[in-house]
Amino acid sequence: MLRTFRIASLIFCFFSLVALAGLAGKVQDTFDDPEGKYNVTLPKGWLAISSKDRLSGKTDFLIVYGIRENGALKITTMDVDAKLPMSDVALKHETETLRFQPGYTKGKVENFVVGPQANGSLITYDFKNTAGQPMIGRNYFLRANDTTVYVLRFTGRANTLGSLRNQTDTIARSFKLK
Repeated sequence: MLRTFRIASLIFCFFSLVALAGLAGKVQDTFDDPEGKYNVTLPKGWLAISSKDRLSGKTDFLIVYGIRENGALKITTMDVDAKLPMSDVALKHETETLRFQPGYTKGKVENFVVGPQANGSLITYDFKNTAGQPMIGRNYFLRANDTTVYVLRFTGRANTLGSLRNQTDTIARSFKLK
C-alpha cells in the first residue's frame, strides 16, 4: 500500500514538472524596433541585442537564440516591383544574394501565410560558415505595402536552428507594423 502511494506520488510529481516546463516554454517577450517601425514577439530563449554605431549614431540590433551561432535574426527591408508575386521576390533574392554564400545549397520556396490579407514567402537553404560548419538559413518575406518587403533573415547552426522551425514561424507571424 505504501509502495503504491510512493509510486503514485512520483508519477504525480513527474507530470507536474512536465506541465510546469511546458508553461515556462510559452513565456514571450516583445521586441520593438528602435526606429518605431514594427514589433515582433519573441519566444523564450530569444534575446535582442542592441548596439550603437559610434560613427553614424545609428542603433543596430540582432536577435539571437542563446548565442549568435545557434540562431540569429536580422530584419531588413527591400524595394520590389508592385506586381511581383512574393514567391518571385524570394527567388530574386536567392539569385542576387543567397547563392553567393559559401557552400550554398539551393533551398525551396514556400508560401507563408501571415494573416487573412497579407501573404508572404519563405525560402529555406543550407550553407557553410567561414569555418566550414553546416548552417541553415530561413528567410521570411513579408509585404508591408506594394513596393516594400520586410525580410526576416534567420541563420544558425543546422543542428539548432533546424529544430526551431515552429519558433521562427511564430516570430514571423507575430511581425506587426506600427
